[in-house]
Amino acid sequence: MISEKANFRMRAALHAIRPGAVVLPDSLAAIVANGWIEHPSGAYLLRSMFEGYCRDGPGDDLLGYEARVNGWGIPGMDDLAELLGVSMAYARACLRVANRPVTALFSISEPYDNVIPVTTKVTFWVERPGVPYLREFENDGQPLMVLSSEETDFLYASGDEQEKAMAETAEALGREGLTRQEAVARVNEFWGEPSRRWALLYGGWIGQQTGEHWARLIVKA
Repeated sequence: MISEKANFRMRAALHAIRPGAVVLPDSLAAIVANGWIEHPSGAYLLRSMFEGYCRDGPGDDLLGYEARVNGWGIPGMDDLAELLGVSMAYARACLRVANRPVTALFSISEPYDNVIPVTTKVTFWVERPGVPYLREFENDGQPLMVLSSEETDFLYASGDEQEKAMAETAEALGREGLTRQEAVARVNEFWGEPSRRWALLYGGWIGQQTGEHWARLIVKA
């Protein structure tokens, strides 16, 4: 399972643009197909990215090295929704073929001359205790999304308020007779529908209703 967490600017962008299903371009599909390798240093790298990387080695910063090597800029397309959809699909596809938990960062470049956006960028690293890659996230000036294959309960909570609302929804479903595992799965399934996520979750609606309200909608869905 892959979780995603979007900061304020990314939630606003996806709420407005609402990308749909896409097909990965051949160049990105080839990166996914080439898979991952473990560097002698212990760094976990996309094979295609490592084979094309000819700069510095990892030194003492494995996480930073992974983020540098695995980073890939995706040029702007005629359709902004397609660009965002391709970027997220690429991140998810790479995470699915990894054989260990990996974190991805998807970001949108700042606009120049009112042309939005120039590119997006997707990079990957393995989380290590006490070594944060992102020091600011929610209020960063750039639209950011973190995707991860690390285990977690609620896959689409972008902050404490959303996680609390999802937990209350799961509790309400539990009162309807579902086990904890079943309730969490139903919450994730409900918010896993992209159109619902862009419109309601990223539009800020989840905190405006009770867990019982969302549980009723889930039961009816």
